[in-house]
Amino acid sequence: MEKNILVVEDDERIVKALSVRLNAKGYHVLAAYDAIMAIQKAMEQPPDLILLDITMPGGNGLTVAERLKASTKTSHVPIIFLTASKEASLHERALSLGAVAFFEKPFDFGELLATVRAALEHPNMSLSAQG
Repeated sequence: MEKNILVVEDDERIVKALSVRLNAKGYHVLAAYDAIMAIQKAMEQPPDLILLDITMPGGNGLTVAERLKASTKTSHVPIIFLTASKEASLHERALSLGAVAFFEKPFDFGELLATVRAALEHPNMSLSAQG
């Protein structure tokens, strides 16, 4: 069965690049370009995994993660954070929200894909953060 991945990212080039590569690996990609759209899409059709940018319009990814983890509809969905920020406190906060991993941009797609696969196979497993 095809797994649904929600990519939440305000940079359309990153969304497009991730979509093409994830589609090529057999995943179905949904895209959201801001926090409000992310919450809406996740609630309408809970994905199997979320790739979530931290800094974006309409609220940040940490707030989105808090909202999704608080809902019984989406609390089980693994989240992998993506960010351009080098702030250690963001990294710690993301992991405290139950993120399975944390990638700083630019990230290695091979590493991200391996983490996506692992998170989908073992949704309750917390993976080591990348950096």
